Amino acid sequence: MGSRSARQQGALASWNDERGFGFILTDGRDNSGSAGSGESIFAHISSFPPRETRPAPGERVSFAIERTREGKVRARNIRYLSASGRPLRVKRRKPGTMSYVVLATFAVAIAIVTGIGALPWIFSALYLVMSIITYASYATDKKAAQTRQWRVSEGALLGLGLFGGWPGAILAQQRLRHKTQKPQFRQAFWGTVVFNILVFAILTTALREPMVQLIRLILEATAL
Repeated sequence: MGSRSARQQGALASWNDERGFGFILTDGRDNSGSAGSGESIFAHISSFPPRETRPAPGERVSFAIERTREGKVRARNIRYLSASGRPLRVKRRKPGTMSYVVLATFAVAIAIVTGIGALPWIFSALYLVMSIITYASYATDKKAAQTRQWRVSEGALLGLGLFGGWPGAILAQQRLRHKTQKPQFRQAFWGTVVFNILVFAILTTALREPMVQLIRLILEATAL
């Protein structure tokens, strides 16, 4: 991918928080050096510095420009600017320490219950396979977002996490810095994690037999 070395300035003209991208209107100049009509440049969330708040239309930014292999132009290495044009110091998001704590705790728990025979090894293998698939799906979605290609739906990502791939999702979110800023997705994701862990706890504790009996009664009642 080629890039232009000189940094440009502009304002974020539009922002789609659902899809994580927007367009920057550059401070265009005509041949005389006076302000002219700006150029609209694609900007993806991954090119912005991490901070607690999302980008918003009207914010002043500086950026470099690169051209993808497909010949498309997009902004990279974006920096927020003050009204005077000086770079702003952004308040960075706290690192995902708790995400790693949850992941490590679960890994230890599943290793223990598998080791003592409370959980068949096939379940551990299932978590591993699903995590690999989920990590790959996150990586594919991030690459698609950066190149403006067909995306992996959020429903599919949440579904993979729900069925055992959430450890891989946590690794992908933290290592790839993908799907870590949108509050709605984060809430839904952690909902799937809690549900999956509850099911896991039921299968590996004394609650298993009562729950199996309850499910059988429900199935029998629905069959009548």
